[in-house]
Amino acid sequence: MLSSPRSERHKQMMSSRKTERLFENEYPIRQLGIGKILLLFAWPIVWYTILIYAIGKQFVTATGIIPTWVVLSIMVLGPGAELIVGLILLRREGLQFTIQDLRNRIRLKWPSGWKIWIITIIVFFVGMGISMLMGPVNRALASIPGFIPPSWWPAGSNPTVTVSSASDVFPDIILKGNYAFALLYFLIGVIFNIIGEELYYRGYLLPRMRSVFGRFDWVANGVLFTLKHAYQRWLYPGIFIGALVFSFAAGPLGSLPVAMIYHWLGNFMFQMVFLVKAVLGK
Repeated sequence: MLSSPRSERHKQMMSSRKTERLFENEYPIRQLGIGKILLLFAWPIVWYTILIYAIGKQFVTATGIIPTWVVLSIMVLGPGAELIVGLILLRREGLQFTIQDLRNRIRLKWPSGWKIWIITIIVFFVGMGISMLMGPVNRALASIPGFIPPSWWPAGSNPTVTVSSASDVFPDIILKGNYAFALLYFLIGVIFNIIGEELYYRGYLLPRMRSVFGRFDWVANGVLFTLKHAYQRWLYPGIFIGALVFSFAAGPLGSLPVAMIYHWLGNFMFQMVFLVKAVLGK
């Protein structure tokens, strides 16, 4: 039986709409107004500033080093608060910790289809390449008044300091054979920095910014996430590239797990390689 022209047009329209929705989250999600969006991006600036400059600075040693235990505490308390706030806000919306609800509400799902996976891989390598090129830009920005990091700032995120080994990042820790420290650093990074930040900024906030920013919500998320790092603003160029990549993964690609992987690879992969080598004594 031959299909009618109307039927063919209907199939074409449905196929086109399916393509348009390829990267979309179709589950209805409560949207936020611009005021609340800005507030939810602003309070972490105050929180981190208190942790770093009001509290953490008090523990800087006479030799100008901030102890590693202080840095790790900030890594826990900073994104830990974002993780807790994100979970509270999601629960207030009625989040049920079921696979289906997590998939719908925070996009906790993997990309679907080989085309999306190809885009995922391309985005990662392009983003990583551009991010590595931002090193000199970060250093140039860190020499401008108002963007110069404090002398006691940790070497791992201080572009004015040359880092040649893990001991430069953790000067007060004996690394050789210290497997417990390597495991602790890995877990803190994954649980708090990666899961904490991604759940809050990409899992909760990003899907709720569409009514204000439209299809460029992921770009707005990346910009605001970058500005949120005012407490380490000398890293803005590198953070901005990473933020766009993370937001693209959770937004257009529709996958929070991919955003988390991007984030870990960008923030911790090289650090963990050097740390593990130091622990093994190599």
